[in-house]
Amino acid sequence: MRIHDDDTDFIPTLSFPKSLGAGYPDGPVTVQTTLGKPVRFSGRGLFHGVNAGVRLLPADDDTGIIFRRVDLPGKPEIPARVEYVRSAARRTVLGARGATVETVEHLMAALAGLQIDNCIVEIDAPEVPAGDGSCSIFCDAITNAGTSTLIAPRKYLRIPEAHAAAGTDGERIEITPLQGDKASICYQVDYGTESPVPKCSLAVDFTPEVFLREIAMARTFVLEDEIESLRNMGFGKHLTGRDLVVFCNDGTISDNSLRWDDEPVRHKILDCLGDLSLCGISFIGQVIAFRSGHRLNHVMASTMSMIAGRSLAVRRAA
Repeated sequence: MRIHDDDTDFIPTLSFPKSLGAGYPDGPVTVQTTLGKPVRFSGRGLFHGVNAGVRLLPADDDTGIIFRRVDLPGKPEIPARVEYVRSAARRTVLGARGATVETVEHLMAALAGLQIDNCIVEIDAPEVPAGDGSCSIFCDAITNAGTSTLIAPRKYLRIPEAHAAAGTDGERIEITPLQGDKASICYQVDYGTESPVPKCSLAVDFTPEVFLREIAMARTFVLEDEIESLRNMGFGKHLTGRDLVVFCNDGTISDNSLRWDDEPVRHKILDCLGDLSLCGISFIGQVIAFRSGHRLNHVMASTMSMIAGRSLAVRRAA
């Protein structure tokens, strides 16, 4: 694999064998999956610092991913679907029935990356634990629980035509058809010549093994100049440079080091996968993103959900 950071348009592509070992079949998954057994983990949330306990439970066919706030009266449930996204800065928040759950994107990425279709997420606090800012804490839990195949066929959305969304500052996301049975994300990070975050690009053809090896351990990053304003908003007051990647103005990393030279783009791919999984169905196609953040990711997830709905309506009508 070649890492490229200059001004040309080369984008490295990652692709590995599909076998991950016990519990992960070779080739495309044809039936739905869930966890092999319940599993627990805990930790403090990234934004609010509140300790949260999480229990991932196996679920039946066609359940999807559902968050359950066990600390609230009636234990309200929030489906992990894009129609339940609530407006929030720098993270993905879901809300329903008077309850919310914040910063779900890393857990959603782990479930999507490891091809878990159905799961109940019991949580006793408003925000999902951050771990080390990546999704390794969730992947460790999921691989410890193992996978179990169900009976119902796994649903895939094969992208029929290109769709795009753009922001006001040049950011963009597009999804296009792709031959074969692959899901691919191609992402470009370029915040300009004055940004301490290095320009980098990467394309990933997803399998569970690729996700674990190349994406799952990529951590959240922030600029040193942003920290004071975030703390003034009440966010991240408990964090230090050891808890995430902080880029100083000169491009160095505060109290930490990068796991890859292009760790920022790997984390943006992680976020993108987690956000797009809120469309509620696995996709076959290629996502091409340039500086896309949560808001644009949600727009694309909504578009994908509508495409899937139309496709289902056509099949039922036939």
